Amino acid sequence: MGYKPKYAASSRKRQPDVIHTRPEPERKASRPKREQSRAGRIFQIILTVILAPVCAFATGKLLMDMVETVGRPKTAAVSNIQNMEALDDFDAYVEKAISLADSGLKVSHLGLTEQTEPTQEETEPVRQHYTIPDDALVAPKPNPSCYGQVDSPVEMEPILKQAKWILDGQQTYFQTNQQIYEDSCIRYYLDDSIFAVTWQEVHDDSVYTFSEIKVADASQFRRHLADGTYGSDTQYLTTEMAETVNAVVASSGDFYRFRNFGAVVYQGQAKRVEGTYAETCYIDRNGDMHFTRGGEVLKVQDVQTYVDEHDINFSLAFGPILVDNYELQEHTWYGVGEITEGYARAALCQMDTLHYLVAVANIDKGHNSVPTVAQFAKNIAATGCRMAYCLDGGQTGAIVMNNILINRPAKGEQRKISDIIYFATAVPEGGTDNG
Repeated sequence: MGYKPKYAASSRKRQPDVIHTRPEPERKASRPKREQSRAGRIFQIILTVILAPVCAFATGKLLMDMVETVGRPKTAAVSNIQNMEALDDFDAYVEKAISLADSGLKVSHLGLTEQTEPTQEETEPVRQHYTIPDDALVAPKPNPSCYGQVDSPVEMEPILKQAKWILDGQQTYFQTNQQIYEDSCIRYYLDDSIFAVTWQEVHDDSVYTFSEIKVADASQFRRHLADGTYGSDTQYLTTEMAETVNAVVASSGDFYRFRNFGAVVYQGQAKRVEGTYAETCYIDRNGDMHFTRGGEVLKVQDVQTYVDEHDINFSLAFGPILVDNYELQEHTWYGVGEITEGYARAALCQMDTLHYLVAVANIDKGHNSVPTVAQFAKNIAATGCRMAYCLDGGQTGAIVMNNILINRPAKGEQRKISDIIYFATAVPEGGTDNG
């Protein structure tokens, strides 16, 4: 199959009253016949079927009790309590019958029918599960009507309610009381397979851009290499590659063609490895993150064995590991990149099952600090993520949504790179609207 990326190439009038000048002939006065309404018929039926027999029975019971009281006072005195209890039961029954009759009359009078509260199954639509084929070079196109934008977190409340079905009980890091970066907005996308929300915050005088994504199927978390092939020397901007593959949200990857360290896995195949120092992140076919540390895998065959054992789909080679199984990782030294100096940073995080967060930290509009790895890891761990891994930052680090660059990379512009990770809708083009 040939692969050519997109970046390569009214009211009625009232009738007047009629005045009769001819006298009407005298008619014999008669009592008008009342028309019986539906409500009246219902009431008559209730009186006849329910109340009349009850009242007759109660009257007979009272007469019998009076005879017993006069003829056998002692016996009547002994059974008086039981009789009163029985009469109380009859009174309650009569009151209930009258109440039901009254309700029936009201419902009939209003022309209504009684309804019960809808159950969860009746209100929740049946949603089809979609997946993207492994060999698909691009994902389905997102539905433009599923994108939205608001100015304040509280305006996201109805969207979060609509997304409850896909979150399936999981909590989001994004909250309606989030303190967002001044003059920024909140962007979102929601359809029958994916929910994504992107916003900015300030931490330690750095501007953090977050995009939180929950997908319905692991095939929606994808990696794209420039030109769709491993080893291509062509490089593109993150926004260009995101548009080519129809990404809902995309993030720059590890720029694998610029460095030779770590283990590179693509479509389940180990391509190369230099594992002496680097920590590598792997994504399996369930969408879960795994890590290996420096010295653990040193040969391509070792990597392929790890891939086969853990059903790995692709890898990312940069690092270091920031959070492992909810535990903050500390580093005093790392063989790749700058970790003790302030630098624009990027990260991939897994919050829960098929639930992710991508983040970058940059300088922007008066916020002039960039974090060390330790500072970055602290703020990333504060999101409550289960796993987190550092990606290539600096001018490489970028987050794109709806083909729009959201953050301000180092030096104010994107760098052309060799690869991205992205999250896509699995709903076929022209599919359902959000929620």
